[in-house]
Amino acid sequence: MRRTRVLLALAAAALVAACGVQPTGVVPAGPGPSIRATTGPNVLGGLTLYFVSDGRVIPVTRPTEGFISPEGALTLLLKGPTEREAAQGLTSFVPAEVGRVEVYAGDPTAIVLPFSMRKLSNQAINQLVCTTMAATAATTRIPRSPGVNVTSPDGDMYFQSCKAD
Repeated sequence: MRRTRVLLALAAAALVAACGVQPTGVVPAGPGPSIRATTGPNVLGGLTLYFVSDGRVIPVTRPTEGFISPEGALTLLLKGPTEREAAQGLTSFVPAEVGRVEVYAGDPTAIVLPFSMRKLSNQAINQLVCTTMAATAATTRIPRSPGVNVTSPDGDMYFQSCKAD
């Protein structure tokens, strides 16, 4: 009987103590959800492409089924943003009519463009470089170099790194 009284007294004390909890205001919890990848260059079941938003190159993760090669990733990049991505303000500075871009594994990886690099803005080249690096990182052959060589009929750009937000 004495044990029951002690337990009831403890329960009553806990209830009374909880009555003093005061409500709090809004607590900042960081930025809201975005279209950016938040766990690295690739998210499980997704492929990271780089598009332009407000003049900056940013990562966008698209869901995928199975493996996509670096060439496949660049093909998706050349198609531009989806309707939903475009509605969120994303665009591409890489013209869709550029043709087939080839990627050669190595250290560093090499991108071979079938057209003059002079046609591309810095953002467009960065889109190609960042997308290639993200797609290459998804393979088992992760390069040691944090850059990509870019080759075109009018010359080469050696060791371009990804400059994305």
